[in-house]
Amino acid sequence: MIGLTFDGNLLTAATLTDGGEIFAQAEQPALGNDYREWLLAVSALIESLRHSLSNKERLGVALPATIHDGAVSFSAYSVLGTANIRRDLQSALGMPVSIFSIGSCLVADACRMGAAKDANLAIGMWIGNSCHGGLALGGRLITGAHGAAANWPHLQLPAPLPQELDGRKCWCGRSGCLETFLSVSGLECDYERVTGEWRDAGEIAAAAVKGDIVADSIIQAFEDRLGRATATLISLIDPDVIVLGGAGLQLDRLQERIPRKWPGYVQIDRSATRLATAKGEITPVIRGAAFLAAEDNS
Repeated sequence: MIGLTFDGNLLTAATLTDGGEIFAQAEQPALGNDYREWLLAVSALIESLRHSLSNKERLGVALPATIHDGAVSFSAYSVLGTANIRRDLQSALGMPVSIFSIGSCLVADACRMGAAKDANLAIGMWIGNSCHGGLALGGRLITGAHGAAANWPHLQLPAPLPQELDGRKCWCGRSGCLETFLSVSGLECDYERVTGEWRDAGEIAAAAVKGDIVADSIIQAFEDRLGRATATLISLIDPDVIVLGGAGLQLDRLQERIPRKWPGYVQIDRSATRLATAKGEITPVIRGAAFLAAEDNS
């Protein structure tokens, strides 16, 4: 199996065994907004792994976008446009290609190898440079009529506090979207807004662990917002498990603290819902893309 993902700056691909173990991985920078150059970068990356592939392998691609009929319909990254990426990659690579959203791949991996293996209803929440959601019922991916099922990042922040009503502009054209608060860039902007100094999310998280009061207060605000966001999903969908994934976040701390927020925002006992984290940063997304592609008979 083979999977590939793109986070806005970097392409990462891996070949995997049928059991999901990675045996070869490669990365390729993908900067700029030229779609043709992006396709060439993907092609070069996959070619570097060709030696470990059979001729019948299908490539699974996880994109930071809403995917409908093999094409991007909604993405923070202009390089992806609204092209039929599935068609273009199949032409460039000479191999079958399947395209999915990052959130779909996260929840698909959780249903096969992670915390959602025994769940009837599971939600995936990917928090990175951009944010994405996925939904699975009985282990089967649910994409919705427009490919936008579980598109939580563009809901409005629930129960906003006065200081959160600052009209934060989102790339989608609206303001106050959850992604403007619950993303790596949202965390970094919060820190810069308070201190006047920019630090990346990993540095902020590390400073909080070391007892930096300001950094810890920024993380606590992030946790409270994530608590409100997940409580809203629980009220709407009542899932068995919410799987949280991302890079540069203190996932273990979030897994411990977020469920403590829920009683204040849901009307009845929701203790049967679990919050779990996907380990390995981008690995579950690549693995989920490979799993979904292997099952794609289109």
